[in-house]
Amino acid sequence: MNKLLILILSAYTSLSFAQVYSVEPIEKGFFSSSAHTKTFLWESKNAKATLIFIPGGEGQLNLNPDKKDLGGFYGSTLKPLSDPTRTSGIFNVVVFDSPTALQTGSNYPGSRATSAHFKRIESVVLYYKEKFNHPVWLMGHSNGAVSVTEFYKYLQKDKKENLISGIIYSSGRNGASFNSDTNLPVLLLAHQQDNCSKSTLHNSKSVYDELKKTNQQKTEFVLIKGGEAQHDDFCSSGHHMFYGASEEVYSAIDSFVTPYFK
Repeated sequence: MNKLLILILSAYTSLSFAQVYSVEPIEKGFFSSSAHTKTFLWESKNAKATLIFIPGGEGQLNLNPDKKDLGGFYGSTLKPLSDPTRTSGIFNVVVFDSPTALQTGSNYPGSRATSAHFKRIESVVLYYKEKFNHPVWLMGHSNGAVSVTEFYKYLQKDKKENLISGIIYSSGRNGASFNSDTNLPVLLLAHQQDNCSKSTLHNSKSVYDELKKTNQQKTEFVLIKGGEAQHDDFCSSGHHMFYGASEEVYSAIDSFVTPYFK
């Protein structure tokens, strides 16, 4: 086998590959849906951790079991974290797809602070911890930041904080916050020109300032500056979704997390 072919095969086998996995809920009953949670996985050959991403909006992607890739925000911002040709590639990246629409609420999305939602996230965390035996980090964007902060409080209450190893709080919905007992690495991301009134830069900075006072572990705030505005809704496009600034975002995440695995 010639050297060129060996190099090509080596590069190919180090890249991530994708697949949809269906996760059975750990709790079923009258108040809990028995529907499985679809998850989209980019698996990295170099993985040392798993990143589970909780989307914003209503949190429902309606993943098809045959789906082989995701575009838009997911493909440009998250997929590179599993690709060692673009980042360290230390993450298996998982995208969480709620089987039911999570109502956004006028002031606060209470649908993301329910026991049923927590149990569904916990099911996915446990599934991927068992599958890969790697530390799990959670990332929530916009309304998804409510999911990850409320889920962490749920873990604290049940003395299960060690189930996750870190949180990435991204363009967080106003009101999504940590308590003073938070004790894990947290990276906060926000765009300097985000015009979404429900997820303001001021809110994210305030959350960071309060958390920095009490969190004994690494806490950083990264202001995203590049990208472009779009003519769609401010809360579902453009700067709020880091349109055109994906490299800034995945580089910030990679830089924050990789020191934990050296």
